Amino acid sequence: MTYLYTLRFSAPSHFGLEGIGQERVEERVRSDTLWGAVIQKWLLLFQDDPDELCLNSPFHVSSCFPIINSTCFYPLPIGALDTLMAEAASCEEPILEVKELKKIRFVAAPLFERIIAGEKITIEELKTPAMVFPFLKKDERQQQNVSGFSIIQRPRLEINRLCGGGIEGAFFYCSDQFFTNDGGLFFLASFADEDARKKFEASLRLLGDSGLGADRSIGRGMFSFTVAEYSPPEIKKPNAWLLLSLYHLRRDEVENGILEDQQTAYSLTRRAGRAASHLTARFRRHDLWMLEEGSVLGQKPEGDVCKVLERSPQINIPHNVYRNGRAFSLPMIRATSKE
Repeated sequence: MTYLYTLRFSAPSHFGLEGIGQERVEERVRSDTLWGAVIQKWLLLFQDDPDELCLNSPFHVSSCFPIINSTCFYPLPIGALDTLMAEAASCEEPILEVKELKKIRFVAAPLFERIIAGEKITIEELKTPAMVFPFLKKDERQQQNVSGFSIIQRPRLEINRLCGGGIEGAFFYCSDQFFTNDGGLFFLASFADEDARKKFEASLRLLGDSGLGADRSIGRGMFSFTVAEYSPPEIKKPNAWLLLSLYHLRRDEVENGILEDQQTAYSLTRRAGRAASHLTARFRRHDLWMLEEGSVLGQKPEGDVCKVLERSPQINIPHNVYRNGRAFSLPMIRATSKE
């Protein structure tokens, strides 16, 4: 059984992007971040072996995606709009410019279900208000600034911990994300058994009280959640699989040609950063390249959990650190084959 979890934030959040400063944020939480945060809280509540829990987690999670105006938005499958882009490029006065179509990253649930069922969509459907995100320029809701969240920059100053005064030259800006009452995030999860689901929800509840993302020490990222059973769209004779999470390929999957399948289309992202647990927070983890959400694969992906920081008593690393690269995917019909 698959469940849909809806996160409603009671405080601003900061889901930072890699780079200099804290000005850039993204509207979603990646699956490896969510998995790692839940694992930390799980180990605080229950006496499980850390390595066993990480390597054989009794739960799978997707990435968190936006809820806008109470509608769930899913990642757009790569290549789903190629036909429409070709039509727009061949028209002298297209209804939508190609550059506008390229900006679309998420689609509303009704349109998403049609796309993964292999149905053809039209530009007129994309122009329907609040059907795609980011909203199109001609979307009336975009003109009215109707969205599930807003991003506000605030100035900050690093404080000298010895005297309490500001440090000269340590002024910077930080972006905070504020969700509206009808906005938030959602993700899908599946479990090995009912006991695993209960432990997961207890850990998620503690995570909501502690905060998700950066700046948790000043109250960022706190949320409550609701859960409902999720029935994925019934796809008859699927010929591809759509990623709803990050995915790190196993060697045998590469050797079996998963990336060379004619249905495969993917994008990559580099996952980096420091370990998040309080005992290892000063250590940087090994970087990993992963396939992103929205990637389409001709074979069902599995993935693995990678050790990105090894236990070393000599330099005070008390435990191994892992990053989750197991795939959470849905079957789909890819309407157009890669040439």
